[in-house]
Amino acid sequence: MNIAKALLLSSLLAFGVTSALADAASAKPLRVGPVQIHGALGTSGGKIIGQKSNRQVMLRGMSLFWSDATGIQYYNPNVIAWAANSLGIDVFRFAMGIEYYDSNGGTSNKLDANYSYKGNPSMYMNKLDQMVEAAIENDIYIIVDWHSHRAENEKSLAQDFFKTVAQKYAKVPNVIFEVYNEPVNTGWSTIVDYANSVISGIRAHSQNLALVGTPNWSQLTNVGGVSGTNVGYVFHFYAATHSLGSFQSRITSAINGGNAVFITEWGTTNADGDGEPSANNTSQWTSFMDQNNISNCNWSLRNQTSSIDGASEKSALLAGSNTLTTQSDLESASYTTSGNIVKSYLTGKKRNWADSLIAGKTSGSCHFATQSVKETAGTVTLKSGCTYTSSDESVVTGSGAVKSAGFAILTGNDNSQSIVLVTKEPKQTIAKFASTICRYSGSCGNGWMLYDLTNSGKLETLISASGETAEGSKVTFKSLNTDIVDYKKAVCNNSSKCYGDTKGASVHMLEFKTFGDAKIVATAPATTGFQAMNDTIVVTYGKGLNKFHSKVKFGDAVIPLGGSSVDNFFCDTLLYEHAKVSYTFDGEATSIYASRSGNILKAANKNAIVMVTASSPETSKYEAFNKTVRIVIGDSTKAENVAIPVSKPLIPFRAEVQNQGLMLQVDKAGLVSWSIRGINGVTYMENSQVYQSGSHWISLDKIPAGFYIMNVKQGSKSYNFKWNKQ
Repeated sequence: MNIAKALLLSSLLAFGVTSALADAASAKPLRVGPVQIHGALGTSGGKIIGQKSNRQVMLRGMSLFWSDATGIQYYNPNVIAWAANSLGIDVFRFAMGIEYYDSNGGTSNKLDANYSYKGNPSMYMNKLDQMVEAAIENDIYIIVDWHSHRAENEKSLAQDFFKTVAQKYAKVPNVIFEVYNEPVNTGWSTIVDYANSVISGIRAHSQNLALVGTPNWSQLTNVGGVSGTNVGYVFHFYAATHSLGSFQSRITSAINGGNAVFITEWGTTNADGDGEPSANNTSQWTSFMDQNNISNCNWSLRNQTSSIDGASEKSALLAGSNTLTTQSDLESASYTTSGNIVKSYLTGKKRNWADSLIAGKTSGSCHFATQSVKETAGTVTLKSGCTYTSSDESVVTGSGAVKSAGFAILTGNDNSQSIVLVTKEPKQTIAKFASTICRYSGSCGNGWMLYDLTNSGKLETLISASGETAEGSKVTFKSLNTDIVDYKKAVCNNSSKCYGDTKGASVHMLEFKTFGDAKIVATAPATTGFQAMNDTIVVTYGKGLNKFHSKVKFGDAVIPLGGSSVDNFFCDTLLYEHAKVSYTFDGEATSIYASRSGNILKAANKNAIVMVTASSPETSKYEAFNKTVRIVIGDSTKAENVAIPVSKPLIPFRAEVQNQGLMLQVDKAGLVSWSIRGINGVTYMENSQVYQSGSHWISLDKIPAGFYIMNVKQGSKSYNFKWNKQ
């Protein structure tokens, strides 16, 4: 599969990744699902059982598509919540691509490095953490799938991955380990050896169910022999290619022989994911799985035509080419022919896990039917004359006060039990209403621009034309720092900057007065299905960014030996306010390897690498300027000053925000600490971890929009910078 680089990188913005260092460990169930009943899964003979319930378990669910640019967009908490509530899935599969697509076990079709575990392990650990958190919140199981056709060639990588994951989620009952997706033309003894080596690392930390792929393409050509407990074996089928009659005896023989089977991937179409679905064959297969209590996941939860490369797959659940990841889009989605078959199967078998949780404990006059309310409900109705204790006072108190999303078991004074489910209620939104920084030059983040919209000689920006939320409620705006940035409603009459309905209309805008940070508050009453709004953003009016004149060539350069030079490399002042510039060479005023002569950079006749820094102080309207470039003189591999530090950075690493995540460039392995603090002083996220040298991306998706101060430390070095999350 060939994927355009530009689309690959831009689609990273849609990941919505949670930090691998934070959320899953502190997540809690927000609904009642199978995990509350059964706990972690294991095996007993040919059965998959709940280690908590000690009963046989049958799960039905979906496999996500390959975690490439097409599939990764559905690795989204909204999608998982929708699938759990609307389709009734009990389990989903994290199909993590490792390095190659090739279904024949070859190496001719490589995944893009950005979308492979081998190429981008930190991103996938972050994404996995987000998906484990989603599994916990929806109280369903997640299969962590080493989605490879050649895992025996990736043994060391797999061992490290599963050992790390097992240790990280040792106390998470939701996790199932699938250590090999589909072996191809690989001897069973080799697969067993691989599985034993990987599962032994898992067992050092977790006894959760581990699943092993079988020859060929996981069709149970061989089974059994993997040592240890709680091990099951994988079977895959595609109904238009594989008839039940050809494989039924193979599956039942494995189960009767004491080997638990989990069908982690099945489809209604041909085995290549294409071709028309076979409804008849699918019906035979689903009946067989139900009759034999075989847990299963359908392939796959995605839209049919990829928006990335245009490729189509008829085994997809959802129709069309639009990526559907919001609740409203998913609720109104159209299904493929295959998707309608799968939807009918899943919803037809949907179970009421809440009633199962308190089964046998409902006798008594204080029991009431399960109540489902929104976070904003305030209270729930309890039986008069009864007193209750709550299993979770942070969700619903014993007196019936609703506190937050989740579920609570209310036990009456007659010992009967009832359940209250509190669901999240979405917030209202205003387009582009998010913390941002606007500079004196007129540029802003978040799509805003500074213009004189009222022809009054003042700098202004439009924040709302209608004065309503996207959900239809009237908004009241207020500035808490009117001396810096003030709110006003005024007529937009700048003929070149006021467009469409805003031209000549009274609109909502901000007026910028002096440099600093201003808090802008937007309030709106609740509307049907949405909470009341009371959002505060920080709008920073900052000084402009200075720069060199266009003719100045100050930048990275490679200069041949022989006393060469570069004209127009230096200048005395920057473009704005005649800000004076000073220069250093490797942090010093002079260098024996390079020098300044007027506006000319002169190089000595010696192999060297020199870091030249241009600095200029802050002016009345522009920030201080600092830029460092790398000058290579002659052959860099023979540079005679390599033992001399080529620069004097403030910190032994780089830190910046990229794609809604913290990007760390660590030069030297060691303990790195970082924190994110709001302007109110509240710490939203912090962590300390040993990082190896190289690049590390940490998702900040769970941080709400706002203005933050970020601090990164390694050793005695520390770095602070501002971040406006939009």
